[in-house]
Amino acid sequence: MEMNEQRQAAEQQADPRIDLAVQRTELAEDRTLLAWLRTALGLMGAGAAFDKGARLLHEERLAAGTALIRNSHLVGLSVTGVVSVLLVLVLWQHRRKQAELARIKGGTALAFPSTTVACVLVILLGVAVFGLLVMTG
Repeated sequence: MEMNEQRQAAEQQADPRIDLAVQRTELAEDRTLLAWLRTALGLMGAGAAFDKGARLLHEERLAAGTALIRNSHLVGLSVTGVVSVLLVLVLWQHRRKQAELARIKGGTALAFPSTTVACVLVILLGVAVFGLLVMTG
């Protein structure tokens, strides 16, 4: 097994195309994570807006019990909570792929690349929005 790994490492060093392929894959992974972040921010905003907007638009109807959307708070909480949990899973998957690519290159993955920091900040924002929605519900 070790001999096979040594041969693969020697082939990688001899062929620069492998390094370029790994770099392209790393950049693709980063783009995918950033797309998830963009979508998550939009969904978090939509969840909070749905919660507060439906309540503002239907205050009188909610009080009378005739509102079309009685569970807007639950919908807003659900969307924000699910997106936050989903981002944790996406970050975990991204870090696994980055570690695998670093192993292919023969190095180690960065501890806190900028995309990971951005994802953690968006997760914290999601938790904060969820907490605010819970407190004001």
